[in-house]
Amino acid sequence: MEVIHDKESDMYYARERVDNQTIELGMDCEYFNDTRNSSWWNIYITVFNKRKDMFSNMDKHTITGLNPFKTFAKAREMFKEVEKTLIEEELINGYENEITIFCTWVDNRRRNAYYRVLHPLGYDWGRTPRLKRKCIMKTYRKEDFKNERIEM
Repeated sequence: MEVIHDKESDMYYARERVDNQTIELGMDCEYFNDTRNSSWWNIYITVFNKRKDMFSNMDKHTITGLNPFKTFAKAREMFKEVEKTLIEEELINGYENEITIFCTWVDNRRRNAYYRVLHPLGYDWGRTPRLKRKCIMKTYRKEDFKNERIEM
């Protein structure tokens, strides 16, 4: 699986096919603090049948996948790979001292599902810096990776 770094829009993402659908999972930089050299990265996931369906049907239809277990397994694998690439490029090899990866939600059903998936990976409750919205987050610091390779 290839993780793409789109430097123009400052995001990392991967795209994979599962059966007849496409999963896109990524992280985009929502907030950067120059004084602390820290950034906040938002997690997003999209499942769609055709590229043209993705944005036109975003608010109208919920697409969970034809085979939800396959979709979930692939999304979890993609998440770990995108997270690893983001940390290696921005934190270990970059100039940032701290990276926070976070996830927000639209409704409580999604909140509970995201928490069940992210909590075993070390994510916990928090608030975003600007809007003070509730989120599920995890912070990585540069000193935690001194002279180490990242293992996830």
